[in-house]
Amino acid sequence: MIQPVVRTKRYRYVFFALAAFSSSYGFFHYVAPALSAYWVTFSTGQEAAMSAQYCSLDKEGCEIEGRRIQLDRDIIKPMKPAKIQVSWPSLPMSTETVELTLEGREMMMGVYRLSLHRQSDTYEFSGELMLPFCVSDEMTWLGQITPATSSSQQPVYFSVRMIK
Repeated sequence: MIQPVVRTKRYRYVFFALAAFSSSYGFFHYVAPALSAYWVTFSTGQEAAMSAQYCSLDKEGCEIEGRRIQLDRDIIKPMKPAKIQVSWPSLPMSTETVELTLEGREMMMGVYRLSLHRQSDTYEFSGELMLPFCVSDEMTWLGQITPATSSSQQPVYFSVRMIK
C-alpha cells in the first residue's frame, strides 16, 4: 500500500520537472530575447534613430547620398532568391565588390554576408540575396553595404522585410 504512494510522488516530481523545463525553454528561447531587444530599443531611443538611418528596401528602392539600392521584389520570402542591385557612382572603378551584411532585428539569426560584384565597367553591383528560414511569420533584417576595399566611403544602411 505504501509503494503506490511513493511511485505517485515520483511521477509527480518528474511531471513537474518536465513542465518547468519546457516552460523555461520557451521563456528563454522566445520571450527573453524579444524583451531584451525591446528594452534596448526603448531605453536607448534606438527606434527613432533607426527609422532615420535605415532606408526600407523594396522594389522601388531607396537612394542615400547618391547611392541607390533596389530589390527585384517588395517582400523577401525565406529560402527564395531575390536579386539586389546597388548603384554607387562615388566608388573608384578599382573596387570590384561591395559587402552586404544583414542581422535579424526581432530575433538573432546570426550574420548574413553577401558579396555584390561590379557589373562590367559600370557603377552597378549586384548579387542574389537568399535569407534563411525563420520560425517567425515575419521578420525585419537590418543591414549595411560597405566597399570591400578600405575606403573613406560611409556604409549604406537599409532594412529588408521578410514574410513567409
